[in-house]
This record gives sequence, structure tokens and C-alpha cells, in this order.
Amino acid sequence: MDFTGFGLSLRLDLRGAAADEPLCDAGAFRLALRMAGREPALARYDRFAGNYLNFTLPDGSCPVVEATMDGLRVGVPLGLLPDPAGVHEVAVRFADSRFSLELGGCVDEDFLSSPAPSRGFAGPHVLSPRVLAAKASVPAPPAAPAPDARPVRRAVQYWTPDGHDAWTGDVALGSFRGRLHVFYLFDRRHHGSKGGAGGHFFAHLSSADLVHWDEHPPAVPIERWWETVGTGTPFVRDGRLCLAYGLHTERLSDDPALPAGATWAVSEDGVHFRKTGRVFHPTRNPTVYDRPDGTLGLAAGYGGESGLWEGSPEDGWTLRDATLPTRGDCPCPFEWNGHRYVFQGFGGFAHGATGEPGTWEDWAAAGRAPYDGLCVPMVAPFGANRRILAGWLGFLDEAWWGGWLVFRELVQLPDGALGTKWVPEIASPTPPETFAAGPDGALRVVFPREDGRGPALVFSLDPAARTASFADDVPAPRFGALHSANNVRIGNLPPPGPDAAVRIVRHYDPKAGATVFDAEIAGLRTLICRRPGRYAAPRRGGGQGN
Repeated sequence: MDFTGFGLSLRLDLRGAAADEPLCDAGAFRLALRMAGREPALARYDRFAGNYLNFTLPDGSCPVVEATMDGLRVGVPLGLLPDPAGVHEVAVRFADSRFSLELGGCVDEDFLSSPAPSRGFAGPHVLSPRVLAAKASVPAPPAAPAPDARPVRRAVQYWTPDGHDAWTGDVALGSFRGRLHVFYLFDRRHHGSKGGAGGHFFAHLSSADLVHWDEHPPAVPIERWWETVGTGTPFVRDGRLCLAYGLHTERLSDDPALPAGATWAVSEDGVHFRKTGRVFHPTRNPTVYDRPDGTLGLAAGYGGESGLWEGSPEDGWTLRDATLPTRGDCPCPFEWNGHRYVFQGFGGFAHGATGEPGTWEDWAAAGRAPYDGLCVPMVAPFGANRRILAGWLGFLDEAWWGGWLVFRELVQLPDGALGTKWVPEIASPTPPETFAAGPDGALRVVFPREDGRGPALVFSLDPAARTASFADDVPAPRFGALHSANNVRIGNLPPPGPDAAVRIVRHYDPKAGATVFDAEIAGLRTLICRRPGRYAAPRRGGGQGN
């Protein structure tokens, strides 16, 4: 029969799972019990992309119920379940290019990267006595609708979405009708979904007070095999909340009939979005923003001519300024108290006193960029003359895209320079520890590894050099780019003064098997990094120095 989609419901007895075992098949589809970490060819997938091995059983094994189909692989490790050795319901569904598996309330999914699978659905054929029942539906039954607003019951600082292999990618945020709306690219497998194209879509959080948050249905879901979403921004148009985003169709097809470039979705209520289906610019990561005079601007980079444009998605754009000293991906222009700024992706930063063409200064080259270890920061106004920033903290290796959502509040100094502090309303999932700098403004805090293997991590505040850093406790640590979030150092600090308060969060995330370290220095600057493993309580001073 034609492969138009299917649903499959199974009842599995998972007691005594200790070896690989096929469970059932149905044409192109396979369901199996697999012991993750034992097959060399899948070692990298099991450790990082699938992230199975952070969910082992007490005996150290990692059984996974896993479905495969035409190169797609979705699975749930039994270590996620309250009763891994019980009888469980499994639901597998393929429809609208989405392939998903649900077990014990845990979901994994991936998306096709070609028009249709190579083979159809036939069966299911039960291959194991563990399968107590199996029922197929062709085509797939409708998916259950997501609630319009689901209260978030955990911290949004260092947020990752539900799912053992789900992470936060590029963030876009804006204010609409008194709420801060946070859109983020929902990432699985660290950009490995959809055959490596990413398979990203815009997920959605919002809050009226930055304390209580709601999770909404995806603003821009994947509905076609050729869709994979690139970074964008929300903007307000005719009293409606709009969301610009890119279509990275070229990653999947060179068919000129398929849309590629910048498009947008529209919402009347800030929750339900309708895709317009219209491409308004060739850039793949569009930044449409509200200008101080009430008109719209467009900042373009990747996939299109760089620069600032004016106009609208409906009527077209005119290039206004090609002189920006920043070039690259994911620009974020914004205005605050008469100053104009542009963050540019992973390290670029420009300042303009008026925003007129030719007046921009390259503050990144001058060492005045307020980056602190986050990737692709974006900024939105909120409340009384406040600016909220959000970005993502990269995973344990720069090669692995996606990580944790992190919030900041911008601090504006008298000369227009920017600093960052923690958002007072947004609590960390782990309380911070507070340290006072010495009389000379210096501070050194050492975090030993719990297992004693490898160097400790050191936070250092050097008032003479006006620097702060997180680095391995070795004689001469090597510092990389800030967004690498490994050994990181910021400079050009405002003098914090003697006894300045430094607050540091040491947050262990079992989903990643990693510790996030986040520092706020005298309410003026922040600095963040992450390390694999657990770290013990800190001590002042000591160590080898850096």
C-alpha cells in the first residue's frame, strides 16, 4: 500500500531487559530493544546525539526501546522511567513527515529529509514474546492537540525542553500585550535531526511577570519534509504578533519550486500562529524589528546581502545601510535611551549614537562587547525601560549545537556601554553562593571535581587587569572564544571596588551529566561556562593560578 502514514500501539513487557532484541517490524519500520553503549558504530550517537547514556540503570546498563525507519532513529532509554522493569504502553506515529515514539510519557521524534520513505507499511509482524499486544492504524490517527498554555513547573533559567535529547537553540524574544514572549529553536540530537539539516522549529514560552511562565504550542511547527527553520525574530504589525523566520530549504533540496529564505507567521492572540507562506527576502535568518519611529527594519546576514533595510514583509525592503562593521549570522539591532546597538551572532557588537549610515562603531574590536559566554544573544524591551537578553549556553563540545536557555538583564552605563546582570525575577534552579572580593578587589574561588579526576575549575577576578574568568586550574590555561563556554575570560570590567559581591551558581544538570557555572559580578557583568561531571563545594584561594 502507499506509505501515507501510520500509527502503532504496543504493550511491552520490559522485565529482564539485558540484551538486544527485535520486537516487531512493519515494512520500512523496525522496533527493537537495544542496549545502548555496546555497539561501536553507534557509540557517538548513544553518548551525545541520542544522549542515552546519561540515563543508565543502577547496574550501569542502558536498555533503550528504539524505532528506526529509513535512516531515522527515535528511542527512549528505560532509565527515564519510574518503573523501567514493568509493562508499558508504546505509541509510534508517522504523519506529516514526523516520526515519533512515546513510552511512559517520554517522547522522541525526528523528521523525514526526503519526500517519502522508500518502502511502505506492512504488518506489524511481532518478533518477540515481550510484545503483549500490537495494533496498527493506517493512516495515522490525528495527533492530540497541545494545550494553549501549560504552566511551567520548573526553572526557566538554564531551561532545556522536555525530552532526554532535546535542547535549546537560537532564541528570539519580544514584548506583546504586556507579556515577554520567548521563542527558541527546538533542537534534538544537537543539529543531527532531519538527516543533519537540524529539523528545527520555533517553540514558545511567555510570561507577564518573568516569575510565572507558560509553555505554548509550537509557533512554527514542521509540517512538510522540506521545512527546517532558521533563526528569526518577533515583531508587532497592525496590532498582531508576528514571527519572522528563515527556511533553510537548501539543506534538503535544490528544487527552485520550494520556498527558501525569509518568511513570517502571524498571530492575533500571541499564541496561535498562521504561516503566511510568503518569502520576503533571501536571508535565511531574518531579523525584523520595530524601529524607534514606529516603522519596521530588517537586519540581514546569512543567505542574503548584509546590512540594515527598511520596509515591510508585505511591501518589500529597501537597503538603508550597508556600512555596519559587523557581518555574519543572526543580528539583533535594538535601541535604548537614545543609543543604538547591534549584537551579531557569536561575537560581533556595534554601537551607533544616532543609527545613521556610516556612524556605527565596532565595539567588539574595541573590547567593549558585553558577551559573557552565551551564543546568539537577542534583546527585547520589557517593563519600565528595561532590556532583557536571552541566548543559549553551548553544550559540552563546540561541535554540538544547542544547549541551555539563559536570561540576562542589560545594564547601561553613563557612556552607553552595556553590562549584564541576572534578571531579579528569574530564579536559578540552584541557589547562588555569594563571595566578597578582597580589599584590592581581587577574588579567586576554586571548585574541585567531585571524583578528583582532572583539574578543578577556578573563578578569578583580577582588578588590575580588569578581567574575570572561569578556567581550568592549570598553570597556563588556554582561553578560547567566549561562546565556546570552556575556558572563558571577559575584560574591560568596570572597577567593582573592594568587598564587591560576586554571586556564583553551580548547577548540576543530570540530563547533560554536566555542571553549569554562572557568575554575576557586582551587578555589572556576568560570565558563564559549563563542564562535564559534578563539582564539589568551592573554596577561596589556593590552586595553581591562572
